[in-house]
Amino acid sequence: MAEADTGLLDALQSLHGDLLAATERPKEQRLDLPAEIGPLLEVWGDKFKAFLDKPTRSKTSRDAVLSGKITLSDEEYTISKEFQEIALQVADEVDLDELETSRLVLESQNDEQVLGRSLRECAIIRFHQQRKYLLSCIRLFLELSRIDEMPEEIEDWLAAYVNELILGEGPAAKIQRLVPRCMAAMKHIREWLHKIVEQVTGATVLGHAGEAEFRETIEFSRVSLIQQHELLSVILCYAIERRVATSQDFIDFFKSLKEIGRYDYATVHVFPPLGAFITVFGSTEGNGDLDTSRKLNDVVCQQSEEYSRNLPCLHASVRAWWLAEYSGWYMDDAAGSLLQGVDIDAEDRQRSKQFTEALRDGAFDMLLAVAADVKSPEWQEPARVGIRQWLQRKAPALPPDTPPFSDFFQACLMGQMEVFIDAFISNLPDILRKLRIEEDEQRQLNQAHEQDLDLERFLLIIAFSYEGRPEAADAFWADPESNLAGFLQWASRRASTPLVSAFCEMLQSLSEDSESATSAHEFLLDDGHHAAGKIRRSLSLTWSQILKELDFFANKIREKPVPAQTHAYKTGKFGSEQAETEPESAMMLECYLRLMTKLSSQSETVRIFLLSEDKPNPVVLLFQLISSLVPSRLRACAFNTLSALMCRKRIDESKLMWYYLDSCLSGAFIASSGRTATTNPMPPSYYMEGLFEEMSSRFEESSSFIELLASLTCLPQEYPLNDVLPFQEDLGAATRIRPGIDPYIDFALGHIFAWRVQDASEVVHQRILRYRCLEFALTCLSTFNEDLIIFGNEASISVDAAISSTDLASYVSLHPSVRVMEWMFDSHVIKALLNTLHQDPAEVGAAAPDSPLILSILRAVEVITKVLDLQTTYLDLIRPIVKPQARTQSRSTYIPTSNGAYASVEDGLMTSLNLVANLGSYCGIGHAHLTLASLKLLEKISTSPKIISAWQTGPERQVRRNKAIVALEENGNATAIAGSFISEMSSPLDLYRKTESPGYQTKMYILDFLYSCIRANPDRPTVAHLLLGFQCEAETLGVEARSPFDQGASLFHTLLGIVVELVISDEGGMRQWLIDLKYRVMRVLRALWSSSLSSGIVLEQLRENEFVFHVLLQGLVMQPSSIWDGFEPNGPDFLTTPAAQGYVEYLSMRSMALEYITHELCSVTQSHTPALKRRIFDALTGQVLIDGGETMTIPSIFELQDFLPQEDLFATMPPELNVYRDLDMRVCLEEDDDSNLVYNLGKVNEILLLKRNQNQPPGTLVSQQEPLPADVEADHVKIYAAYLNRLTQVNSSSHKILKAWTTLLMVMTDSNDFKGTNRISFILQALQAILPSLEIYGSDNVSAAYELAKLAKVLLFSLDFSSMDMTDKQARSIGSLISDKLFQLFQACLQAIAKWTGRPQLRAIYYSISYRYITALVDHGQGILSGRHKTAKTVQVFGERLINVVCDDAGGGDGACQTAALTLLGTLVNLGRHENNPYVVETLNRLNFIGVLVDSLRNIMEEWITVSQSAPDQQHYQDAKLALLLQLCQTRDGAKNVLHANLFRAIDLSGLFSADPELQVNAMDAKALAHHYTLLIKVTRIIGAAIVSRGSHNVAQGRRFLTEHRLLVMHVLKRSAGIGAGPGRVDGGLEENIQELAEAFMVIIIATGFLEYESEACATQQPTTNTILFH
Repeated sequence: MAEADTGLLDALQSLHGDLLAATERPKEQRLDLPAEIGPLLEVWGDKFKAFLDKPTRSKTSRDAVLSGKITLSDEEYTISKEFQEIALQVADEVDLDELETSRLVLESQNDEQVLGRSLRECAIIRFHQQRKYLLSCIRLFLELSRIDEMPEEIEDWLAAYVNELILGEGPAAKIQRLVPRCMAAMKHIREWLHKIVEQVTGATVLGHAGEAEFRETIEFSRVSLIQQHELLSVILCYAIERRVATSQDFIDFFKSLKEIGRYDYATVHVFPPLGAFITVFGSTEGNGDLDTSRKLNDVVCQQSEEYSRNLPCLHASVRAWWLAEYSGWYMDDAAGSLLQGVDIDAEDRQRSKQFTEALRDGAFDMLLAVAADVKSPEWQEPARVGIRQWLQRKAPALPPDTPPFSDFFQACLMGQMEVFIDAFISNLPDILRKLRIEEDEQRQLNQAHEQDLDLERFLLIIAFSYEGRPEAADAFWADPESNLAGFLQWASRRASTPLVSAFCEMLQSLSEDSESATSAHEFLLDDGHHAAGKIRRSLSLTWSQILKELDFFANKIREKPVPAQTHAYKTGKFGSEQAETEPESAMMLECYLRLMTKLSSQSETVRIFLLSEDKPNPVVLLFQLISSLVPSRLRACAFNTLSALMCRKRIDESKLMWYYLDSCLSGAFIASSGRTATTNPMPPSYYMEGLFEEMSSRFEESSSFIELLASLTCLPQEYPLNDVLPFQEDLGAATRIRPGIDPYIDFALGHIFAWRVQDASEVVHQRILRYRCLEFALTCLSTFNEDLIIFGNEASISVDAAISSTDLASYVSLHPSVRVMEWMFDSHVIKALLNTLHQDPAEVGAAAPDSPLILSILRAVEVITKVLDLQTTYLDLIRPIVKPQARTQSRSTYIPTSNGAYASVEDGLMTSLNLVANLGSYCGIGHAHLTLASLKLLEKISTSPKIISAWQTGPERQVRRNKAIVALEENGNATAIAGSFISEMSSPLDLYRKTESPGYQTKMYILDFLYSCIRANPDRPTVAHLLLGFQCEAETLGVEARSPFDQGASLFHTLLGIVVELVISDEGGMRQWLIDLKYRVMRVLRALWSSSLSSGIVLEQLRENEFVFHVLLQGLVMQPSSIWDGFEPNGPDFLTTPAAQGYVEYLSMRSMALEYITHELCSVTQSHTPALKRRIFDALTGQVLIDGGETMTIPSIFELQDFLPQEDLFATMPPELNVYRDLDMRVCLEEDDDSNLVYNLGKVNEILLLKRNQNQPPGTLVSQQEPLPADVEADHVKIYAAYLNRLTQVNSSSHKILKAWTTLLMVMTDSNDFKGTNRISFILQALQAILPSLEIYGSDNVSAAYELAKLAKVLLFSLDFSSMDMTDKQARSIGSLISDKLFQLFQACLQAIAKWTGRPQLRAIYYSISYRYITALVDHGQGILSGRHKTAKTVQVFGERLINVVCDDAGGGDGACQTAALTLLGTLVNLGRHENNPYVVETLNRLNFIGVLVDSLRNIMEEWITVSQSAPDQQHYQDAKLALLLQLCQTRDGAKNVLHANLFRAIDLSGLFSADPELQVNAMDAKALAHHYTLLIKVTRIIGAAIVSRGSHNVAQGRRFLTEHRLLVMHVLKRSAGIGAGPGRVDGGLEENIQELAEAFMVIIIATGFLEYESEACATQQPTTNTILFH
């Protein structure tokens, strides 16, 4: 709801939307209308009181503006010279007070971005928009007060408000009477429009009229003023109907008519209030009396030149209307005793004479013109236009630049016309009879003489007045005894040809729905009865008469010989010799066919009746007419009738009609006389091409023919699989090489659309033809089911047996979509498509939603979208099948062949860079369907890899600015499109229509487009970035100074406002449609902040808007008691409701929010902003600082635990199946936007239907009484598939939240500034938050456990155990808690390991946590951490099962897991050594792990070298293995087992110590040499530890080792002493390794007493003389 400071225009738009929605709501939803609009009325009530007042320019205000300082709403502004100049220009333009103009200009400053126009233009636009919306709100108030279905209390509230503030009636009225003010306002607008004409004339003289800004401003002002005049006309009519006018008001209004000098918008606008005035003051239904009516009759019926000088037919129509209603006073003695002394008969004769004179002056001509001209001229049938032009002879034509009349004006006018029609029929029956008698006499005397056709005009007035108004037309059918029903009977009897034609037109308009059409059908049946129950006379119009006359005419034409011609169908113009005796007979036949068309399209009863008629057969008659020499309009009407007969068709009817049509175009219906005109019999293609040639140049025929093709191509609803062809598979096989309907498609797309449309004589014809061709193309494409091909290749179903066509190959090769797709690669068709899309924005903006212009653009967009969808299937699967069957190049102009100029549709689309600008401009014109379709196509184009690549690369693959961005920046297109997007995203939501409102759907499509565009190319500037407000370079984004983005007024900031301000719940719980909107906005923001291209700018903008605190204040905790659209989120049934989508999206929003907070915290930490960082930490721990310095408590980060996986909450069993138990539905799996594999429910339904068709024997009759078991099972399967989709998405979203939450906690752990106890307390809180979940999901839910374990690992490794020796009581208490939690964590890890949980990556984390915990116990066991003994016993409790799992992981598998397992084993061995507990060592030995480990040393040297050269990731594994061996050897039992496993033998086999390291490794590579020495060190230490641990038991083995490798030992010892290194060969790291290796050798030497042993041995042996050089 708008606040007090909302601008007037915004408030009026909001109020207008509320009032418009209120008119469309049911009665019970109007109760809260006062609460909705009451606040706005309180704020802007003065504007409604003075809605017709406009303060004009004044010297005082002008001087104030020129002073440079103005005061508006008690605020003082200093204005610049530029502002003053604009304000004064606007004031002069609209004649408005200068201060009010300044306010207008001030409010229009933000419109420059939205509208893409100058500030002056924006101010003028805002002025007219405010007036128009204000008048429209007044109209809606009056309309609401007229609605019958209104709650009583609301009705009273509305009545009081309307009377006091609008009508100016009642004791509490606060304004002057409305009627005179409205008339004055309408006069002022007419004068203003006259001044605009003079202004244009002056500008033309001065040469300024061609300037774009001047021309656009003038045109907008002109159209806006006409629309305001129209609104005032309706308001005045409503006010008169409310009985607030006086007779003097009527006289003043009547006198104002003499000022009308031409037939234009103003003339049409006077008729609704005129009719209301006449009803109120001249009719017995009004509030006047007879005396007043008689006085007014003298005024109205006076003959005066001043009334009839300029537009006599206007005054004649006023007199006729008045007399029709005024005569009601004299019917059935209604006046009674009030007419004492009056000669009633004389007055009757006088009124009859006056009415006849009015008709002679063109009364009905004018009324017919008004009734017809308010209708859109674009869709009027040529036949009806023809009969109107024939009847309308005196009224001038409406100026072509007249804006379209609104729907509400048309409804108001037709309501008044309806009153006039009823009055004329009821009150002047004698004149009706007289008109008919006189016309019959004139026709009998001289048929060549022009007769008076006023009765026909009256019938046509009825036709136009009741067209599209079935409720009003019901008055003719509801009561058989009524005057209207009697008039129908009377008018249909013994009617002349013109009268029959007009009667058929009238009967059409009275048959606008099924019920009325059926009533008209019954009226036309031969056995019908008239009002009095007597048998109808045989001369009345009946079906029998209609069909007989059609048969007679068709036979007469066919009997006439046809002269020999070059082409059988090229007959030229329809001559009079081919017509009936009466010149109007062709028009009568057209009206017959139009009546058949209307009744067949509306009533199934009529359609079946006509199709079942046999003598004569209407279908055969129609094709005979088509094959004959008939006028173009008549043939078009025949095509239209055939189209109507195919409404609600069955497939057999469709195939039969295709057979008739193909036979017709093959010459089968040409009369024998027509065939004898040629010398030799012609082939069937001769006749087809001839008819195509004739039709191609005639708009009516070609348009109707293509419409017939579209109606024949669409499929009946009983074929949901679209698995049947609409024609016989052998259609045309006898006359063409390839059966099917390819020639028709070639004619429609290849000739008409690609070529002939450009030559259309009128623009409207061009647009209609485009629409018809594209509608036909879209129908062909939409009836093709590409899934059948996929199922045929991948599913386990026999598609050939399951579909309605003969087989899949026939279906694919003959389907019309294949030929349409072929044409989509034709250069001329692509050019025609692009031309259809490229239209004048001004014309598009002014067009009605159902106009040919808008519909042709819409169909072009939809066709391109559908073609892009089907292109991959066509190119990969269909074209290879169909291409070998392709026919040769056609030489015919009318049945051409595609040139296939483009390899892909994208290649053709890229020939026009205006395409993106065109599509973007259509998103802001207010046509919902076109907006949504354009956004969908924009999304496809912007995400096409081929188009993206072409847009971003230039010659030689150079990177350059995106071509689409450059194209949009030209002429300010990007600014205008972004402005329209901002306007759409800022528009208020419809709380009643919700997702059905066009505004909401537009928002969703805009957001989908932005997200898809960014996601498709996240690292390069795209169209989406440009529209969001960024400055786009070739590879970077920026922010232009003083741009909307820089000023916080861009589309990006609009989206940010939605996330911050949109409330997604109400008193009834969470609302899925609001969540969906917010989720999609959040998704766009996430794509921006997570991309390296835009993250810097976006994070800065979000930080400036304190987005992180808004997110936290909105709450990230989901209460278990939350209600989602009336459902509780538990149980499997919840996931099958629409509310489940909101549930999933809410989870996704929470994960995105946590992810953003993580990004922000990292960014703040890196940018070194401690104050902001502290605020974020405070907020995450539950305290948010809000405005005013107050602190608000919110849930902390540790409380967000309601998102964990909840499979049990929604678990259910799959349905039991029999029919579909073997059905494999994996082919239906697709990835959603979050890469989850979900079932495509459309494909699921299709595959179920295929399976049912496969299992169902041909010809099986399905009972409608109760569903088949297969149908019941199919419903269960579809529900279960939907359930699985939602369950997958819930679990995926929950996991994403968990991952984001744990990541945030890890970042907080790493980046916090806590010290000492505070840091330990933070870690303790985190552990307390995750431990319960980790215990639950540690082994059952691998993905959840993985994220929790990663966090636990980070928390554990972040603890500094060396500083945890605390002395105070609080520290010891915290230490005790942390010790307990760590032990609990250790137990959870061991339990999960023992169960062999999940993936190796998860177990690796468990191993790391256990390693860290045990290491801390061993290293710091005397501090707050204690319980090494308990830990050792715990390991022992888990037993051999635990050690076995660790050994298996250590023995093979994932490298990281191997390393972690070996590291843990080493830690366990170390723990046992400290606790003097040999359990682990004994278990390892019992499992033979030690033997395997020792045996692996055989290849240690080769593996070590390989690791160093090509597999550095295995280094940790080798280090861990050697470390474990060292740990084992440091224990007595371990050393024993290692030595028993032949440690020395394995080392000998490895060859590690057999030679000089410099010979085994490149001596010049110091790094490799040092790495080799590292291995020697590790292995030597293992040997030393084993010997030391075993004492004297293995001294001999040690001595033998030293003896065997004496040379290496001596070399190392010499090198360590600096002997033999050589100059420049000593590296610092290498030298250190040599020293360590020497020390390791010395340990062995000392432990084995090797020197003493050698000395003793030398003493007993003679010294040798051999010298060995070792180097």
